[in-house]
Amino acid sequence: MARMDEAHRTGDFDDEAEIDVEFHHAVCECAHNIILLHTLRSCYRLLSEGVFQNRLLVFTVPGARDALLQQHRAIHAAIKAGDPIAARKSAMDHITYVERSMAEAERSGDWQRVSRLRLRQRSEASDIEPTRKRS
Repeated sequence: MARMDEAHRTGDFDDEAEIDVEFHHAVCECAHNIILLHTLRSCYRLLSEGVFQNRLLVFTVPGARDALLQQHRAIHAAIKAGDPIAARKSAMDHITYVERSMAEAERSGDWQRVSRLRLRQRSEASDIEPTRKRS
């Protein structure tokens, strides 16, 4: 958690993403679930790439970077306190937040693409219309 706080403070995106993956791996180890641990280890590269891509998308949502840090802190505190109910709630809150933020970012990206397409179409239409009026 100290490394995550430091990476957040310095704003190094790559370090934050790498430590995020390590954090999720550490949480998995704390669960003492051998099947979950083997599954995570076999998907480590996929998880790493997923965290990096998700962060790229989620970070477009205002306040997301700070929210993710606070969520990780809540998960860490619950695990450290030995409170499985709070740990589960914090983890579920984190998952829900990431899902919603990704949907919002994707929706926002779709709107941006649609807006650019409409602007291009209007621009092309205005270029064509004066030509038609002249003929």
